[in-house]
Amino acid sequence: MIQYCDDAIITPEEAIDLYIRSTLGERRPIHNVQTFAAMLKNANLTITVWDRDMLIGISRSLTDFSYVAYLADLAVDQEHQQPGIGKQPIE
Repeated sequence: MIQYCDDAIITPEEAIDLYIRSTLGERRPIHNVQTFAAMLKNANLTITVWDRDMLIGISRSLTDFSYVAYLADLAVDQEHQQPGIGKQPIE
């Protein structure tokens, strides 16, 4: 069962693991836990995607909540990419 959440608290290590499983890790500072902690803390809209208790997706955005949103990252575990898991966090 896939669930989307806008209030989950995840650790930098959980995020790094997901980024590696999504291939986005190739273009992000996955070897720097402090940077990942700051990335999570400073994004003002983060949507996580869960398959039961496994983190399988994340979108991190910066937004004014009225007109503009900048999607900084969208990462979905490679094994879950085909069913369109990443579309809903963007919407």
